[in-house]
Amino acid sequence: MKIQDIPIIKDDDRGKIYRCEPVNYIVRKKGTISADHTHEEAETLYLVEGEIELTIGEESTKVQSPKMFHIPANVYHKVIAITDIKLIRDA
Repeated sequence: MKIQDIPIIKDDDRGKIYRCEPVNYIVRKKGTISADHTHEEAETLYLVEGEIELTIGEESTKVQSPKMFHIPANVYHKVIAITDIKLIRDA
């Protein structure tokens, strides 16, 4: 039996991101802002717990878990945690 630690990619005052190949597991605290940017690759996010304010391009909306959403490549996006949240990011 092989049991391994899950690597932490990032650990700051907002929360943690765990590398769970081929996905990342993201835990964020209420009131934090994530992904205030664009990047070259598309990604799919799964909100498995909590509520967020999601901005993709020019549109913003509140999203309550459990939901899935796709962010196209090179499109501005931002996630604001309305509550403590848990996301899975599949890039």
